[in-house]
Amino acid sequence: MIKMEFAIGFEKFFEKHGLRSFDDFFQHLGGEVINQNKKRSVLTFTLDDDGGQRRFFVKRFDSPHYKDMLFTFRNFGYICSQGRCEWNNANLLLENGVDTYHPACYGEELVCGIEKRSIFVTEEIKGVCLTDFIGEKWSGLERVEKERIAISLGKTARKIHDAKISMPDMYVWHFFIKDEKTETDEYEFAVIDLHRMSVNVKNKKLQYKNLGALDYSLLDEYFDIDLKDLLLNAYMGGDPPENAASLKRKVKARSDVLAARRRKPNY
Repeated sequence: MIKMEFAIGFEKFFEKHGLRSFDDFFQHLGGEVINQNKKRSVLTFTLDDDGGQRRFFVKRFDSPHYKDMLFTFRNFGYICSQGRCEWNNANLLLENGVDTYHPACYGEELVCGIEKRSIFVTEEIKGVCLTDFIGEKWSGLERVEKERIAISLGKTARKIHDAKISMPDMYVWHFFIKDEKTETDEYEFAVIDLHRMSVNVKNKKLQYKNLGALDYSLLDEYFDIDLKDLLLNAYMGGDPPENAASLKRKVKARSDVLAARRRKPNY
């Protein structure tokens, strides 16, 4: 069985460009491959629109591992395709006020209820990868702007956790900084890389691990101890002050574990 589902307005838009069926996206679509392994590939492509060109990304999944199928069952209570999994995750984030890549459509080919192939198509995020932003502009930013970025990051992480979402890959390179600030002069972010995202999570240990991953990814060259404290204090929000010290210890412990296992990338 083959199924396609489109976000509002996209079915007619893609149809104008000859993209109608599952195979149109999986086999016959041009574009540039930007990531690929035996089970998954990611392509980017552009389509003309009245206001110019629009850029899209398509993830193609081919015969996923059984562990990936099991993960979707644990996450949603039913087995679903990898394309539908990312579709669900992106829409859940958006429903809870956390920006991410905007879903255009997903498609799946199932055999006896088991995924054979699937796709997930998104439109380009209007923003810049935070690590690129930091590498290019950090040295020229006033201290107050660096503090605003740290505070906004902490608030974004808290919004994710308040929605009972766990993101084990909450690294700084998986945040995009938006082009415009909010009315309160705060920065806005979008998050990417959702394939390991878990929903309906109440386990505090997973939240500490998420924050530990974020802390690990914040290079000391850019984020000193005061900025990291600001981030966690913003995350804590109105929580009791006595909880802050415990949170910071657990986050630092997880960050140290990751630092011992892998080398930090430069940005």
